[in-house]
Amino acid sequence: MSTRLFLLLSVLAFGLWAGAAPAQEEKNVLPDPNGIYFQFAIYFAPEPKGDPLKEATRIFDKSFASRLTYRAGIVRLTEGAYVEFREVKPKEYAPPEVDYLEHKGFGLDPEQSTQLQDSSTVLVLDFFVVKPKDYDYLVAANELALAVASATEGFIWDEETRELFSPDSWRNVRLPVGNFVFANTSMHAYQLPSKNFRTVSFGMRKLGGPDVMITEYTTPFWEPMSEMMRFLVYQIAAPGPLRAKKSWTGEELKTILKLKALAKDIPPLTLVPAPSEPGDPRNTILTVDFLDYPGKTYEEKQAYAIDRYFRPDGGLIKVWREREKLMALSDEARESLKSKKDHFTKGLVEKEQLVIKAFHQDTYIWLRVKAWVGNDLSGEQVPDVDALGRVPKQPGKEVKVAFDQVFDYLHVQPDGSEEGNETGKLIRSLQKK
Repeated sequence: MSTRLFLLLSVLAFGLWAGAAPAQEEKNVLPDPNGIYFQFAIYFAPEPKGDPLKEATRIFDKSFASRLTYRAGIVRLTEGAYVEFREVKPKEYAPPEVDYLEHKGFGLDPEQSTQLQDSSTVLVLDFFVVKPKDYDYLVAANELALAVASATEGFIWDEETRELFSPDSWRNVRLPVGNFVFANTSMHAYQLPSKNFRTVSFGMRKLGGPDVMITEYTTPFWEPMSEMMRFLVYQIAAPGPLRAKKSWTGEELKTILKLKALAKDIPPLTLVPAPSEPGDPRNTILTVDFLDYPGKTYEEKQAYAIDRYFRPDGGLIKVWREREKLMALSDEARESLKSKKDHFTKGLVEKEQLVIKAFHQDTYIWLRVKAWVGNDLSGEQVPDVDALGRVPKQPGKEVKVAFDQVFDYLHVQPDGSEEGNETGKLIRSLQKK
C-alpha cells in the first residue's frame, strides 16, 4: 500500500487533527490517586430547546439524584460520584470544526455540523468520582448526558475521546454494556515523519486507568498492532476503576490469549511510562517496551512480541521482511481494479462477484461490492466465520469506502475461477515457509 494511501487512512480512520478539536482547560481536577475526573459538553445547532441549565437540573433531580451527587461549588469530596453543570460561552469552549466532524462526528448531517459552529451556548458536565468500586458511575454519566441532550435537542461532546454524537448515536454507542470498555474509549492514529505509525488510546481516564500508546510500527504491522492495542486497553480496565493492570506473566497471557505454547516460552508483557505528544489525551500514557524482546532490529523485536502473543502461526517477521513486495502488489491491485469499473457498471452476471479488501476504521475487511460511484465503493461486508467454520446467517453490514482505501480485490467469475488477491497469496506463502 502506498504512503499516500496510509496518509489518507490516518485521517479517515482515526482523524487526529491538530487544532481541530476543542482543547479545554482542566477544572478542579482531583489530584488524589483515588479520584477520577472527566468532562462532557453539550452543543446546540444552534439554539437549545428550553434552558439547558434548568433542564439539566430538572432531569438530575428527577432521575439521577440517587446515582450521582450534585456538587455545588467548592465542597470536600468524600467517597462517591459527583456531577456539576455549568453554562459557558462558545468562545470559551469552541465547538469542533466542520472538517473534524466529518471524521469524529457521529449522527450529524452536514447542515447540523455547520449550525453547530454557531451554538448559542455550551452546557458543560463535570464529573468527579472518588474511590469507585465499579463502573456504575460511568453508566450513570452516559445516561445523564443522553437525557439532557435529548431534552434540549443538543449534541454530546466527549472531551476524553474527542468525539461528538447525536443523541441517537450516543445511545447506540455509549449505552451498551456488552463491550463496555471499547464503547467508552477510542483509538487515534497518524503517520510519523519516519513514515511509520503511532496509535494512542483516548478515554481511559474515564475508566480510572492510563491510556496506552504504540509507536514506530510499519504498514504491515497495522492490523496486529491494532489488535495489541485493543488487548491492552481491555486488560488495563478489566480489574476495575483505579486498579489498572500494567504487567502480565507468561502464565497469565497463556490463559488470557488461549495460547498453546508452554508458559516458559511466552515472554512477560510489561507497560512502561511513555512521553506525551501534542494532542495526546490528558492522562498518564504507557507503552510496550519492545526493546526487551529478541531481534536484530526494532521491527523484528515488535514482530517477535506480536508472533508470541497474537500471531503464533502468522510468520509476521517473514511478512515484514517482504513488506516492499507486499505494498507493490497492493499498488498493482488498485491499478488493475480501475479497469474493472466499466465492466462492473454494466452489471455482473449471475454468480459473478467483485470483492475488495479495504481498510475501514481500524482493521481490514472484505466487501462484496454493490455500488461504485465516482471514487466511492460500497457493499456488504463479508462476514467472518466462527471458530467452527460456520458463516453467520445474518447479512453483513453495508459499508462505504474510498477507492484509496482498497488494499486488494478478488474477481470471482461465474464458473468459480478467481482473479486477484495477490497480496493474500504472498502472505500465505510466507506463512507456509
